[in-house]
Amino acid sequence: MTEKEFTLKYLFQNVGKLEDEQELDSPEEEHFGVKWSINMQKHNKDLSIYLYANVTENQKISVDYIGEIVLINMQKRHLMSASSCVFKYNREFRCCYSIPGWEIWENELYDDGILQVEIHVRITKMLGFPKLRIGFPRKELRSFGEEMQQFSDVILKIEERKFHVSKLYLSSHSPYFATLFLGRFQESEKSEIELRDVDSQDFQCYLEVLYGENGIESDTVEGILSVADMYDTPLTVKKCEEFLVRESKMELKKKLELAGNYRLEELKKLCLDLVKSKDDIRSVILENPSQMDPEILAGLLQKALDFN
Repeated sequence: MTEKEFTLKYLFQNVGKLEDEQELDSPEEEHFGVKWSINMQKHNKDLSIYLYANVTENQKISVDYIGEIVLINMQKRHLMSASSCVFKYNREFRCCYSIPGWEIWENELYDDGILQVEIHVRITKMLGFPKLRIGFPRKELRSFGEEMQQFSDVILKIEERKFHVSKLYLSSHSPYFATLFLGRFQESEKSEIELRDVDSQDFQCYLEVLYGENGIESDTVEGILSVADMYDTPLTVKKCEEFLVRESKMELKKKLELAGNYRLEELKKLCLDLVKSKDDIRSVILENPSQMDPEILAGLLQKALDFN
């Protein structure tokens, strides 16, 4: 399985006793911070299988799925065709599959018939969720949801997520937001503003750091840097650089890449000082060197000459 795949499997008992409009549910299972379950419903002469995902406000999940249905008593198997669907909050929509020819199965089925349903799910996109780390969700350090409405005067909408923030506070740290909120742009009069080309979870981590939380980690620092650079927030950039210099165990090649991309001079100097051999130079050169920061390339070239 890849990082965002899982399988639900459940034995439904007494399937032959199901009457029209009756249904059966499997227990909920948690995968990637979301509770999932399988539902079985009888409609006229059809038996339908549903996949549920318990998503909350501002969350959306896109999935591909395929499954197998096994009638234990009769040793019959049926493969569900591959399909896709999207789960949204407050939307009565589920991944659904109707068993073709169920009436024939049902006529041969005893009341205590056992139906095994196995559905393999591959998540293709998750919006409004903490970024996943080795099988468990990141715990958010601070909420910017509706409960913060009384302390905010603007809503920033990113993807399907809404952040309640203070115009003045963001403006005091970011010239970009100062211009957006306090300038003469049309957006300055709006109570809700949509921001594009930014990841909502990266923005969550960025706000946490801006509001004083210590949320910089090796798997969040690059996303925070990208947002801080986009919105010209030098304090946040500085905090990220301090983390990379003093705490992060990230490999040298990646640190050099971040130093070049985000003009982190202290980190750049530290990384170059750690390059002490030709093997070190080979280990940090990108596959396409033209994508590297010119100053870093020049420093590596000088070291290569010194090693000769």
